[in-house]
Amino acid sequence: MTQKQATRTTRRKAGSYTIHDVAALAGVSSITVSRYFNSPDKVSVALRERLRDIIERIGYVPSQVAGGLASGHGRVVCAVMQNIASATFADLVKGMTDELQASGLQLLLANAQYSQTLEEQAIRTFVGWHPTALILTRHDHSPNAEAMLRALRIPVVEAWGFVTGRPFHQVGFPHVETGAILVRHFLDQGATRIRFVMADAGEDFRASQRAQGYDEAMQAAGLKSDIHIVQTNDDFDVGALGIEALTHVSPESRPQAIIFANDNMAAGAILHAPSCGLVLPRDCAIAGFGDAPISARLKPALTTLRPDRYRIGQHAARTVLNQLAAGTEDPQNKVEDLLPCELLVRESSRVLLSTRS
Repeated sequence: MTQKQATRTTRRKAGSYTIHDVAALAGVSSITVSRYFNSPDKVSVALRERLRDIIERIGYVPSQVAGGLASGHGRVVCAVMQNIASATFADLVKGMTDELQASGLQLLLANAQYSQTLEEQAIRTFVGWHPTALILTRHDHSPNAEAMLRALRIPVVEAWGFVTGRPFHQVGFPHVETGAILVRHFLDQGATRIRFVMADAGEDFRASQRAQGYDEAMQAAGLKSDIHIVQTNDDFDVGALGIEALTHVSPESRPQAIIFANDNMAAGAILHAPSCGLVLPRDCAIAGFGDAPISARLKPALTTLRPDRYRIGQHAARTVLNQLAAGTEDPQNKVEDLLPCELLVRESSRVLLSTRS
C-alpha cells in the first residue's frame, strides 16, 4: 500500500473501517487480525502492540454481527431482567458483570417488566445477535420463547428462582419455600392468625410463588390461610393499606402476624402504623422479603429473608463460563446451583401473645 493510500484510509470516518483495513495497515492477513481479537495469546507481542496502535488510531471496532455469523456466536452474554430498576436486580447484574469482566465477554441487558410477552421479544432480538449465552430471571416462559430456547445450542441459565426438572441450568432459590420459612418463623412463636399481604400482582409471579408457599405451610399446620390482596401497584401504599386494615377489626380477631410480599411493602406498613394508632410489633408482628437497604434502619427493624443477589448473578455468569470452557452444551449435564436465603430475625417479627389472644 502506498503512503497516499494509507493516509486516505486513516482519514476515513471512525466506525466505518473494516478488519481488512486494519490488516492492510499492519501488513498482515485479516485472519491474523481476527486472531488478535479472539486469541491474542497466539499473536506475537510485537504484532499485538502494532495492531493495538493501529486500532486505537483509526478507532476500529470489530463487528459483533459479522463475528457472530462467522463463528456461530458473538462475544456477548444476554440477560433478561424482570425489573431492571430494582436494587434486587442491580445486585444480580453486578455479580454477573464482575464475573464476566476478565473473560472478554460483554453483558447486554433487557427489561421484561414481569411480562412474558416482553421477555419473548427480548429473547427473539437477542437470538438474532448470536449471543454466547442467555441468562434469564424467570422459568415460566411463553410457549414461543420456550421453543426458541430449547432449539439453541448455547448455555441458557435460569437465575434467581430455582425449579428442578427444567432443561436449562438453574441458579437461585425456590421462592415457594420463602413463604413457608416465614410462616414457620411465626408458628414457632405460637402465632396462629398469620396473614400474607401482596399487591394485585398481575405478572409478578414471584410474589405469587411466595404466597403459594405461605398457603401450603398454613394448611400443613392445620390453619386457615388469609391472603390479603391490596388493589394498588405501589409497594409502599400496599403496606400502608395492609396495616390500616387492622384498625377495622377487633384486636381479638386481627392477625397476630403479617408477612408482606416484599420489604418495601413492610416498610410502608411500619411507616404508616403510628398514624393508625398501632404500635409494632406489639399490635402485630410483621416480616418482609428481600432485605432492602432500608430494612435494618426501620423502627422497629424489619425481619426479612435475604437472598444472596450478588452471588446468584456471579454464579449464573460462572455457569456460563464453565460451560463455554467445556466446549459443549450437554443436555444431560445441567447445573443446579441452590443458593438459599438467610432469615434475618429483627425486632419487627417478635410475637407478643400476652397482649393479644
